Amino acid sequence: MAVELDVFVGNTTLIDKDVYQLWLDGYSVSDAVSIRIQSGILEQSGATPDVLESDTMDHYRAFQMLERLLHSPPKLINQLLFQIPPPMQSMLIE
Repeated sequence: MAVELDVFVGNTTLIDKDVYQLWLDGYSVSDAVSIRIQSGILEQSGATPDVLESDTMDHYRAFQMLERLLHSPPKLINQLLFQIPPPMQSMLIE
């Protein structure tokens, strides 16, 4: 059975505000996926539960890598590893 998969490659770090809040609130990936499913994200996006889990895990990995920078906002603003637009940097720091 062939599966079609679309891949997007870019250098801007995309951050879902809802997933970020779930991470900040201490939810595990599996709990965050359940909450996202209950919110109706699958119907809104047309994604499958596996894709949603993968997306959530990707966000959590990014947040873990950003965590040390979040403790020092000037480092987050001046770092070059993650290309995060200034409005999103502000949201992360709040």
